[in-house]
Amino acid sequence: MKFSQTYFNLGKNKQKTKLYLKSKKKLTENIKNRSYGFIDDLFNKNFDEIFKAVKKLNTFKNILFLGTGGSSLGGKTLVSLVNNFFYNSTKPKIYFIENIDQESISGLINKLDLKVTGVVVTSKSGETIETISQFFFVENIYRKKKISLKNKVFVITEDKHSTLKKIQESKSYFFLKHPDTVGGRYSVFSIVGLLPSALVNFDIYAFCKGAKNFLKKIDNDNIFDSLFFPMYSLYNLNKKGINMSVIMPYVDKLNNLSFWYRQLWAESIGKKKKGITPLNALGTVDQHSQLQLYLDGPNDKFFTIIGKKSFANSVSLDCNFSKKEKYSAMHKKTLDQLLQAEMKATIKTLINRKLPVRIIGFSSINEETIGSLMMFFFVETILCCYFFNLNPFDQPAVEEGKKLAKIYLKK
Repeated sequence: MKFSQTYFNLGKNKQKTKLYLKSKKKLTENIKNRSYGFIDDLFNKNFDEIFKAVKKLNTFKNILFLGTGGSSLGGKTLVSLVNNFFYNSTKPKIYFIENIDQESISGLINKLDLKVTGVVVTSKSGETIETISQFFFVENIYRKKKISLKNKVFVITEDKHSTLKKIQESKSYFFLKHPDTVGGRYSVFSIVGLLPSALVNFDIYAFCKGAKNFLKKIDNDNIFDSLFFPMYSLYNLNKKGINMSVIMPYVDKLNNLSFWYRQLWAESIGKKKKGITPLNALGTVDQHSQLQLYLDGPNDKFFTIIGKKSFANSVSLDCNFSKKEKYSAMHKKTLDQLLQAEMKATIKTLINRKLPVRIIGFSSINEETIGSLMMFFFVETILCCYFFNLNPFDQPAVEEGKKLAKIYLKK
């Protein structure tokens, strides 16, 4: 297994109930039959199509990825594993435009040479109003500056009649097919997640391999139960008031993973007045902002701590600030040792407070490990939805807001 998982304070649920066995059977049969769109797409991947697009996009200095939610978060997560946390170090430089805040978008675009800037527009339905509005805003700027968008725009959407498809066809923009059976929040293993990551030399073959190998391993009953039965305990804890799930990586480059997970979990399980609210945090930063509440506030949270087991190439600190004085706690220690100590301290404190905790650890962050971990989160989310008797793939409640936004625009 590419990662390890340890649980504490989940209660005494050791019996595999009818609900657990029924949910497990439904899930494993669907995996085996590749009934889920994201699994079928994973095993029928057209890598050539992706790398043809990569070759064309690599001619640009900058690339704007327009999209929101699942059309952005997966790719952004994978790119962040290669990119520096503080500085956009990729070539070409990739920018994810996810919101519709004009000031932010203008502030970025005004700094770019648009003659060498490509645009990728992603919307599964082809009708996402925010994404289409992002495109028109960007297109208007190109037009005002009298810069042609010919051979600069790539559209990822379903091959069906839609506003975005009509734009693509009328302007002869490059078309990349969004898999019909893959929803946005499950699209990280599709062209939606793989295209931006392949652009920054993220090994998408190894990433997909990690996901496939994980699915093969959980075909073993014992491995499946060791990984997923503890989540049945979370379902039971929910009945006792545990209604929030905190995911807290202790690695900067996994910060975007927590945002990706938050959408996956929230849109999948929050239905029919049921569900567990996902919260994301970052260690050690949020030890100084949220941990007080976690430890001393309501006992209504389940915690997932993610961290590395070891570090390489760490630099020891010289903490002398005079001949007579030195900061002894950190002298000759490394920042990685401090990060590990802080993570262990947080875990131990949560355990001592009798709070339900899960620790996910790995020796190194690489494409295969992340592929395995993200597929694990997919399977876990679907299984938990089955416990709650919910559809993991729809999001019916948000449709009302979309309709109202269009009404307000007309007024």
